[in-house]
Amino acid sequence: MRGGPAAYLDGRPHLRIRDVTASWTGARTDLPATTLDLPPGRRVAIVGANGSGKSTLLAVLARHLDPTSGNYTLDGFDVSDLAVEAVRRLIAVVDDEPHVFASTLRANLRVASPDATDSDVTHALREAGLSGWLTALPDGLDTVLGTGGRGISGGERARLGLARALVSGRPIILLDEPVAHLDHATAEAILADLTGATHDRTVVMVSHRDDGFSGFDHIIDLTPAHHLGG
Repeated sequence: MRGGPAAYLDGRPHLRIRDVTASWTGARTDLPATTLDLPPGRRVAIVGANGSGKSTLLAVLARHLDPTSGNYTLDGFDVSDLAVEAVRRLIAVVDDEPHVFASTLRANLRVASPDATDSDVTHALREAGLSGWLTALPDGLDTVLGTGGRGISGGERARLGLARALVSGRPIILLDEPVAHLDHATAEAILADLTGATHDRTVVMVSHRDDGFSGFDHIIDLTPAHHLGG
């Protein structure tokens, strides 16, 4: 095996899960046996009925939940042999309602990377499709958002979550229903920007929608009747 656990902190690891199952309580299986091969840059959309295990799969990949059975490896190393925080530092997670802090736009992005420069932040916003929005802000990166500050729309919030993931520099991005509450046109536009901005990163997106998948390499349905383990 090349490298070692410390090498992952700056690398772009190859993720594999093989026949992984998982349970939140131990009383039932919340993720059926699933196999995924995720080399660097692979984009996969996970769909399925409610309760089919979509969010549980993301929790396993993010190391918020350990598998009940099967194997999860990074470049051939079993994740159980790696420090949890070392794995999590590789992964940016974006949910359906990214939190907006009552602070400046700059601070809202730098929470993902405290050392990010204004150039880094501006680039991430541009890649997330927010360059026009940024230009229109009266105070630019110093604009205060959240409570007592400037309000943002659902689409802007979703793009802000994406920009935060981009500025983090993390090679793996997990998205849990990132456009769940948006109309079709807005969702399509955001997902197009997402896939365009993450060509060199591994992306796994959970979605209950049936649109916006044109930029993804694979679509996997976890609904039992369709589940083929990847």
